[in-house]
Amino acid sequence: MPMINYSTLFYCVNNIQREVEKQSAEMDYEPSERSVQNILDFALCYETVETEETGYIEMILN
Repeated sequence: MPMINYSTLFYCVNNIQREVEKQSAEMDYEPSERSVQNILDFALCYETVETEETGYIEMILN
């Protein structure tokens, strides 16, 4: 059986990738209703306007 050229770098990268996938699977959760509402409220008062002279302008509306 021929030897396989398998470097330590590939081994480390594969191990790290497996650990990250395992952690991401454990971290499946949903944000709280309050967090979602805060993001939506911010989105309602945020506006971007494009002008000819200055490009895009971001505005927070009161």
